[in-house]
Amino acid sequence: MTELIARAWQVHAGRPAADRYDFTLPFGKATVMVLLIARHNLPQQLAGDLFGIAQATVSRIWRYLLPLIGQVTALDRKHLADALARGTVLIDGTPIPTGNRAATGRTNYVAKHHKQALCVQVAAFRDGTLADVSRPVPGSRHDSRALDEVGWADQIATARAQRDWIAVIADTAYIKHTRLTPRKKPRGQKRRSKPDREHNRHISSLRAPVERTIAVLKQWKILATGYRGRLTELPTLIHMIVNLEFYRQAT
Repeated sequence: MTELIARAWQVHAGRPAADRYDFTLPFGKATVMVLLIARHNLPQQLAGDLFGIAQATVSRIWRYLLPLIGQVTALDRKHLADALARGTVLIDGTPIPTGNRAATGRTNYVAKHHKQALCVQVAAFRDGTLADVSRPVPGSRHDSRALDEVGWADQIATARAQRDWIAVIADTAYIKHTRLTPRKKPRGQKRRSKPDREHNRHISSLRAPVERTIAVLKQWKILATGYRGRLTELPTLIHMIVNLEFYRQAT
């Protein structure tokens, strides 16, 4: 925390006076407050009561520090291309609940979970270490289409063209992009064959680390229990949290 606050203060202090926010709280406390809100999904009114400031002030601090914290941890960020260079990558999608919003209608509705959300693609290594997180896409997108929209499908294809030993392991939603997925039950059969069941158990065991990676990411409760802010700010929030996870791994 000391190093993170020092990094953020250095960027804040280096900005022109007209672009700097005049903090009511000490800068370190303001940084801690923003991280607490994200980590525990605290309502801004509650955060204001805890830190002795108004909700409107919490909102201004939140919007100022959110991109700044993401900026100062950007150097620790890794990307899918870095992960593919190492060989085996596990991929899965996960929803970020946003609450039901009339303005978005069915665009963000995730039928599987019966709620509105934006979805991100998560990449991990076989030891469960985070490899990358994509930008969010509307929740109604199928994972396969989402992989295309965020540009990961093109990155995988490019990496395979350069190194044919690259392995991408995923669930059946990604059968278009990789053969290392569980085998579907043949049409008209009541159950899978024994070799198919053994194959699926093996793939599931290989995929388990990416599920753990998502669980660690969702320890930031604002990504798990319902994001209440503006949808236009959600990509900035995800960027900050992912950068902080890489920052944590690096330190």
